[in-house]
Amino acid sequence: DLSEYNILVSADGPVIIDLPQAVDAAGNNHAKDMLTRDVNNLTTYFGQFDPALLTTQYAEEIWSLYEHGELNPDVTLTGHFESTLPPVDLEGVMREIDDAREVEAARLLRLQELDE
Repeated sequence: DLSEYNILVSADGPVIIDLPQAVDAAGNNHAKDMLTRDVNNLTTYFGQFDPALLTTQYAEEIWSLYEHGELNPDVTLTGHFESTLPPVDLEGVMREIDDAREVEAARLLRLQELDE
């Protein structure tokens, strides 16, 4: 786990050390969760000293840049991220619910017929 103990501060700024949990994000289904956990751990710790950090979304910003092939050492992070969710297919959801109800009703009917 990345924490405040893995960061040294030099005249040039912070340096992250000891990355034993570095993973290939393209080949690990948990990479996003691991990144989010680690970044949020750091945000919580450093937020004690600068509460404005507690409202940032660095993990989401970093992951989005990675997914779009735009993450590189020259990127300046802002801590701001605007989530864009796809529209909900409400009709499709309702169809699934109705189908599940029909399947359950048929199952209950079969059970009732067996009891008779």
